Amino acid sequence: MAETAPLPGRPAGSGTGEVVLTLEAKPHQVASLRCAAAVLVVLISMLSVAACQPATPTPQWANVQVTFDMGGGGSGFAASLFAQEVTSGKTFKGFYPAGSHGLVVMPTSAPILVTVEAPGTYVFFATLIEAPDDYQFGATECGAGAECTSTGLLAIDVEAGRTYAVTIADRSALIPTPGAPVAVPWHR
Repeated sequence: MAETAPLPGRPAGSGTGEVVLTLEAKPHQVASLRCAAAVLVVLISMLSVAACQPATPTPQWANVQVTFDMGGGGSGFAASLFAQEVTSGKTFKGFYPAGSHGLVVMPTSAPILVTVEAPGTYVFFATLIEAPDDYQFGATECGAGAECTSTGLLAIDVEAGRTYAVTIADRSALIPTPGAPVAVPWHR
């Protein structure tokens, strides 16, 4: 039989007509209840921490019209275009289709729209599909085929919702490793 204790401040059997409820529990039941209470406290704590975390921001975007010019106003070759954020190395790609080859006179490919995450600071470069390790071009202050000493890739600060234009034409430019922070010379 369980023991009963009087309510605080009242002597036992004071005749107040109070009902004393006594619960009997075995030691293993008490341990189970304590464990369940501890789990409940942990769950409530985790939920409250999760509720206090800021929501993941929705990415914002900017558009860049990229022209690839090997000289003569266009390219006769297909190329992979790259827009690379200078700090994070996050890289966005585009495909530049081949223009005309040989004796057929056709207009060169139109600029390609590459969408990048904004805000950010990006450099732009291209590699030819046929020989990506041999033919690499960067967007610098130098034009296609011009005798020019580049001081590095030209970086553009992009803002969400805006559209920018870039021409990739400098065969002498050093290009970065895609997916890594930009380690080649660049400037704004």
